[in-house]
Amino acid sequence: MSPRSRVAVDLDGTGLDGLGQHHLACALSDLYGQPRHLVKETNLFFATDTVLGLLPHSPVLILTRAPIGIASSFARGRLWDRWRYGERYAQVAATARSPRRREEFGPLLPQDNPEEAVALGRLIAVNTLLLARAVHRDLAGCGRDCTVVSYEQHVSDRVAVLAGLARQLKIALPAADPSRPAEALAATVSADATFATTGHRDELVAELDARAAELVVHHTAVTMARAREVFDAQVTATAAEWLAGDELYEVRQPPARRRTSVRTLPPAQSIPAFAYCPVKRVSWRNLLVTNVEMADLLTMLHAAGAPNSRLGTNLLVCPMPHERGGRLHFDAGRRVWRVSPGYESHPAYWVTWAGAAAMAAWLGARLPTRAEALEATAGARAYNCDYAVGDASSVAEPGRSPHQVHHLVGNLQIWCGDGPDQPVAEPVQRYLFGAAWNTPGSEEAIGAVRSRYLLGSSRGVGVRLVRDSRTTATSGLGAWELANRLNRWIDTLEGGTGRPLGELDRLLTSALARPDES
Repeated sequence: MSPRSRVAVDLDGTGLDGLGQHHLACALSDLYGQPRHLVKETNLFFATDTVLGLLPHSPVLILTRAPIGIASSFARGRLWDRWRYGERYAQVAATARSPRRREEFGPLLPQDNPEEAVALGRLIAVNTLLLARAVHRDLAGCGRDCTVVSYEQHVSDRVAVLAGLARQLKIALPAADPSRPAEALAATVSADATFATTGHRDELVAELDARAAELVVHHTAVTMARAREVFDAQVTATAAEWLAGDELYEVRQPPARRRTSVRTLPPAQSIPAFAYCPVKRVSWRNLLVTNVEMADLLTMLHAAGAPNSRLGTNLLVCPMPHERGGRLHFDAGRRVWRVSPGYESHPAYWVTWAGAAAMAAWLGARLPTRAEALEATAGARAYNCDYAVGDASSVAEPGRSPHQVHHLVGNLQIWCGDGPDQPVAEPVQRYLFGAAWNTPGSEEAIGAVRSRYLLGSSRGVGVRLVRDSRTTATSGLGAWELANRLNRWIDTLEGGTGRPLGELDRLLTSALARPDES
């Protein structure tokens, strides 16, 4: 909606209500602001040009992999079913038949109900063609920097590839921590390991049955042959170069697996009773806020007239599908929030600052300041970071007593109660602090200054509560009062056209502050 502006100038006609417009304006300001962001997208297909258009001056890094290697990963993680790629194929094939695309793409994606390996080969080829065409257009237009790294290159010389990427991004390569081997950590916790990167490969092996391997390779090649009849020769040559490398893999029959349900439940785990532990000048709650607690709050607020989602815009949490890391789900029939079975004792993530602050107000606590977090975690080592496990683990950290703070650093980053000074025209931001399962755990990374807008959320950020002499269990706000405060703010947004973003955000931070801070 706003390819070149820092903030969308005019959102009229977008169909968004006050909250939706405010959220989009704040998100765009965050995306184009400082410090710089890395935006990772996988399998963009026909959205490729749109995404690159949103970031016209940004360098691009393209990570490629040979089709047979992609197919091996899909088979090992059962990703075709888990991530509903059958539906994705139908969607992309239908888009390929739109009037402006059917001549080029219609023949590449037949609507013939293909089996998994056939459809995967076609999708791999089409996605690569779209990326190659977009890059060639950019080189002819804005001339953005583009770097291409293949997975096969990374396996053969990992150190050199990572060093090259660090130079390209102008960052220092984080040092490994040999004192806590990632494999040993992964063995101590239970979590979805789809995104774990602890196993560094030194050989190229595709665990596929011979027929599936042959189908993927064949239909990728057939799709490319058809593309050469309608695409520019430079585009198809580039795509073919990025798709190369099948011959480098050794194809092995996949190991036999026990028949299990698509969703494997982690074992139930008991957790200590919630308690507050003195750490420096304030008391920190021993456990991160759990999914069960967040579901209870969301259900109470919904009953009090403050639903999480307003015409598609999320206020407190982002309810992602379970397969994409979502653990909180709204049951519209019963009007209650539920937790993915087996994840009740795991920490809540995909939580906005508004959701974190509402939780603190409900439980008679507050969010720590960045200074308090720095002081409390001085010298602490991160537990569960650097993709060692592939997801957040239980809020109970092995080896810690109920009277100690679990995951003082690591598992999830946390929202802070304060943030950087911003001009009144800019959205208010709040600091994020610490290390998460999907971020580096070095001392430098833990203390790095980072912040986000109030309605932002991610899979690596959760909620830690603290108390001081002015926050106790008796100072908590009831769900009805919280719902009233949230709804009054949203009503203000409906009539707040023309008011500065920062002014509107400060109304929210004041509404969720404890009485002596408002």
